[in-house]
Order: sequence, then C-alpha cells, then structure tokens
Amino acid sequence: MNMNYINQLQDEVNQIIDGYNPNIFPAFHQTVQDHFPGTLSLKEYMKKTYEALLNYRFDNDNTMGMVAICRDEITDPLFDAVIKYWGKTFNCCSLAGFVMMGKTGLASATDHTPIFEGLRRFTFYAMPHIAISRYGDIGKVYREGIEKASHACGALEVIVNELKSGHLNLETDMEDIEQTIIRQKILSKINYGDKPDLVEITKLASQIIFNDVEKLLSPLDTTIFQYAVMTGIFIHGPLETQWIYPQNFYVVGNDIPNGKEIIEVFQGKD
Repeated sequence: MNMNYINQLQDEVNQIIDGYNPNIFPAFHQTVQDHFPGTLSLKEYMKKTYEALLNYRFDNDNTMGMVAICRDEITDPLFDAVIKYWGKTFNCCSLAGFVMMGKTGLASATDHTPIFEGLRRFTFYAMPHIAISRYGDIGKVYREGIEKASHACGALEVIVNELKSGHLNLETDMEDIEQTIIRQKILSKINYGDKPDLVEITKLASQIIFNDVEKLLSPLDTTIFQYAVMTGIFIHGPLETQWIYPQNFYVVGNDIPNGKEIIEVFQGKD
C-alpha cells in the first residue's frame, strides 16, 4: 500500500479522533465498548485531568509530573502528553507500568518537585497498557518497521500464557526481577486455578498499580505535599491512535476536606 495514502489516512483519523466515529474501524470500536466502556482519546483525557486540577491550584508552573507506565516505546505518547501539560516529568516507569521505584525512588522524585506557596505539587499518572487492533484483536499492535503484529502488554501476556498452560515460573529470577515481581503480585490476587485472559489481567494490574501508588504516597507529609493520582488503562488503537480507560482520580492535600477528594470528571466509567 502506498505510504503517502497511509500517512494521509492517519492524519484524517487524528483530526477527528476527539469525536471518534464508530464507523472508522468498527471492530476496534466495538471491542473497546465491550471491555472498556467510557474510554476517551488520550487528548481528551489529558485535557480533562488538567482542567479539573486547575480548580485545586495545580498548573504547569507550580507542578511536576510523574509517570509510571510500561517501558515499552509505544507508551511514549502518554509520557509526552504529561510533559506537554505539566512540564518537567519524573520517570517512574517499569515493566507493565507496575510501581517499583520504592521509597528511595520516591524520595528522589519528591525532592525534585518545585516549591510554590510553601507547597510541593505533583501529578502521578500510573497505568498498565493494552493494544487492540483495527480488527478488534486484543493484545496485537503493529509497530513501525515490523510487518507482523507484536504484543502489548508483552509482560502481562507472558503471565496469561503461563496460567493457561499450567506451567508457572515461581522462581525469583534476579536477572529478570521486574517480571518476577509482576508475576508474584498478580498471583497473590487470583484464586488457585484461575486463568484470566489479557483483558482481565490488565484490569487486575490496574487495580494493583492503584493500590501500590496509594501505599507508596500515603506517608508523604500533606503540609508539604499536594498531589493528584490518575490511574486507568492505556489503550493503543489502530494507526497509532491512543486512548485511556479512566479509573481512579483523586487529589490529596492538607487544605482539602478530610485530606483527600475523589474527582469525578469521567462520564460512563464502569
């Protein structure tokens, strides 16, 4: 197929992505609606989170971004979007988007946040990712320069396949420590004999990541820090379109009633 035609088609899709037409790649659209209702384009998601946080005096001058997503290069658009809205951004990434930075990593990140009005503000975006092809195939993505489909998230798909086969690698592999930790965290949350598919295990990963972020950040002194947390699932669509399935969104601070407030801006979230 002519590359100029492909580029033109991609431009057309990108131009109308905010008002996504289900007639464009209907199989993709139906799969998203079936498994991830309430999904938004990345552009719309970032705009909503940014505008909501303006009400809490977060802005790109006084706030630092933090991102915990998969190391996979196709997650770059989310990292770039956080930089676009929040400026300097601390990289908290690991395999599958699991939060493995620990206390030392968090100490480095928070020490880098700017101080305005006596507060250090940051936003924390954390989520796993999944691909859906134009044909509605879950887990398949076509990467630039590679003719055949590859997979996202590959780290989670390995665990799906291990559970399906009944052969789990339970060894703590110091040469593959991130995958070992991911496997252990997931296995601790499922029942013996369960064989979740990629959608189910990605949703489980999102919940684990949410819990881990909340636990990691909870010791912070809210007289010094004000922060917002956004979790969900990052979805890669056809022609490199990017989508977010929003889940949790909350802000924490000393001047917020009860110290924490859930922000409701996403309609249709299940």
